[in-house]
Amino acid sequence: MNTKRVLIVGDGLAGTLVAWELMDQGIEFNLWGDGSPAASDVAAGMFNPVSFRRILPVWHAQEHLNTARKRYQSCENLLGVQLWHDVALLRIFPDGAYAAQWNERIAEEHPVSSFIERCNDGDWHDSIVAPFGAGRIRDAGWVDVQTLVEKSREFWQKENSWSSRHWNLDDGCPVGFDAVVDCRGVGAKSDLLRYGLEVRPNQGEVLTLEVPSAVGVETVNNVTWAMPIAAGKVRIGSTYRWDLMEAQVLEASQSVLLDKANAARVDTPFTRGQITEHRAGLRPASPDRRPLVGRVSDDIPWYVVCNGWGTRGVLIGPRTAAWTIRTLLDDAWEVPAEVRPDRFRTFTKN
Repeated sequence: MNTKRVLIVGDGLAGTLVAWELMDQGIEFNLWGDGSPAASDVAAGMFNPVSFRRILPVWHAQEHLNTARKRYQSCENLLGVQLWHDVALLRIFPDGAYAAQWNERIAEEHPVSSFIERCNDGDWHDSIVAPFGAGRIRDAGWVDVQTLVEKSREFWQKENSWSSRHWNLDDGCPVGFDAVVDCRGVGAKSDLLRYGLEVRPNQGEVLTLEVPSAVGVETVNNVTWAMPIAAGKVRIGSTYRWDLMEAQVLEASQSVLLDKANAARVDTPFTRGQITEHRAGLRPASPDRRPLVGRVSDDIPWYVVCNGWGTRGVLIGPRTAAWTIRTLLDDAWEVPAEVRPDRFRTFTKN
């Protein structure tokens, strides 16, 4: 496809990363955002290459980490801000069976073993309690998503590449553009349903606390996580709700998050009085929790979807954005099978 100018719709994390990828490729683009609430507005930005439920590496974990670090550090240099924060993660073992499985993964040199290590008893901050032990992941941290999106938007505005505009599929490919990349997240839900593609809203809520006592320098994961983001400041998250179609800040979630985080603390509990911010957002998730990338119909070859990043958008986003742009520029290249729209039985090109 002869692509000279691209319209990106949706200026959250996905649209932002696609824009930077297009700039690297020397392709002219315009980014449209309509002010709709986005998952990026509330994203904690945490990245971690390990899936804790079964103690497995995230798919393509090392490749995603390498690409992500390179992309965000490139944005740091261009925007003059810090975005990437390396913060080790301490996984509290919920029981003896989980601890045994963690040790087995290391002993058998399972692929996940390159990311995980077993901690000696007490090898963590003295405010933490871990009766069954804990493990550590050093290749973890967080990215300041809000700063990335806001500073990138300012950058594109100065370049006359950003506009406040609404778009949906019925608008077609606007005059002057050769392609549209849809990064609207949950906002694309009804358009994608035409092709049997489901984007499921998954609400997450995150708290920010000002804490007077030391909490250590590691993120503590006890199903709920508590992540130090600055001196005396901690972020706690996250909730998961699949029954809400609009983002809602729910007061009851404060007790849920605090109680779970405090289960891993000895005698200095987090309190409601320390909460300085409570945010909620809808993550766009596909049924199999992997992104949707590629064309959805031969009848509209100008339309490419980039959606469904879910909870791991910070980690998988830069590589997914690169795949999206390669789809536009190289007709001979095939999108990886695990992210193609036609992997779902419900998919239809009609």
